[in-house]
Amino acid sequence: MFLYRAKYVLPIASPLIEDGVVGVEGDRIAAVGRRADFNEPMTDLGERVLLPGFVNAHCHLDYTNMAGKLPFKGSFADWIADMVVMKRKWWTSDYAASAKAGLAALVQSGTTTVCDIAASPSNLDMVANAPVRVLSCLELIDVAGKAAAEKFWDRCAGLSPHAPFTASEELYRNVHSFCRQRGKIFTTHIAESNEEAAMFERAEGPLYELLAVLGRSPEDCGRGSSVAWLDGCGVLEGMLAIHANCLSDDDAARLARARAAVVHCPSSHRFYSHPPFPFDRLRAAGVPVCLGSDSAASGTTLDMRAEMREFLAAFSSVRPAEALAMATMTAAKALNQPGLTGILTAGSRADMIAVPVAGAAREAAEAVIAGSETVSWVMVDGKVAHNEL
Repeated sequence: MFLYRAKYVLPIASPLIEDGVVGVEGDRIAAVGRRADFNEPMTDLGERVLLPGFVNAHCHLDYTNMAGKLPFKGSFADWIADMVVMKRKWWTSDYAASAKAGLAALVQSGTTTVCDIAASPSNLDMVANAPVRVLSCLELIDVAGKAAAEKFWDRCAGLSPHAPFTASEELYRNVHSFCRQRGKIFTTHIAESNEEAAMFERAEGPLYELLAVLGRSPEDCGRGSSVAWLDGCGVLEGMLAIHANCLSDDDAARLARARAAVVHCPSSHRFYSHPPFPFDRLRAAGVPVCLGSDSAASGTTLDMRAEMREFLAAFSSVRPAEALAMATMTAAKALNQPGLTGILTAGSRADMIAVPVAGAAREAAEAVIAGSETVSWVMVDGKVAHNEL
């Protein structure tokens, strides 16, 4: 057993340990305790907090190198159109380089597990030898043609019909059934913008007009929220709902009844100037909320500590420890990884990071999030992936 000692060990699911030690055997954690409980030689990580690696619950790795190239000009529909134009100019090699840059950014900022939305089957190969654990969810769109063939679906950790305005009811039903039968992640962008709300609730607005040009049928518009539409399709159960920014009055209750979870991407939310995120409504309804970075194309750096800082700035009543759990344990549960990652406990995967910290023990979670120091050390599956000690 290899032992790693730090000033603080922060298991997330159990109390902070001062002068703590984590024991690793193979790719699993074998023991967690105080320094005094161990007599064997150990690696001393020094004046740092040793905690689970961050779990980024929503990302588009292949868009990383689009950072700063797609400014938001006030219309979500226009931004999507600009994105489509840029994507047509990129080659497979551009996407591969972009995904590689995204993976490097993740590991350097302490993310050890990421749910990546793969825009095409070729993306699955781009992340095959990643330094972090990548849960690839193949994105599926059939508004203007056939979605990726089912022969690719089993290769993925999950599947992601893009959004209610780009994926049909038939596609949603087929994908939901496939994922439920095989225990895979079922995720989709939902209720992301005011323009999506206008499209589904009132059959109007820029997004409605854009989709009409592309030939999408308007027959499901003007009948209620997009969350209600998915509920009517029978596919909310167990969903990982991305964004959920613009909810109608009963949408939070719908998500709660379906045991769905929500991923909030704070920096992306600010980039698009979305309405205030309905965190309090979701929490009151009992909907788990975790954190993701979205893509760097929407103004983020893929740094989960930056996402936590952004979230805490918007919700001052939330304690740092809760935000940290949203980016570790809660996200792991939402990604079908409960007890496997996002916590430090015997039997969980040896996914750990060490972050420099100064101050009293009660400030450890806050110090991890607020600290400007780089993540010093990263371990994934019991192997050191990044080391600046």
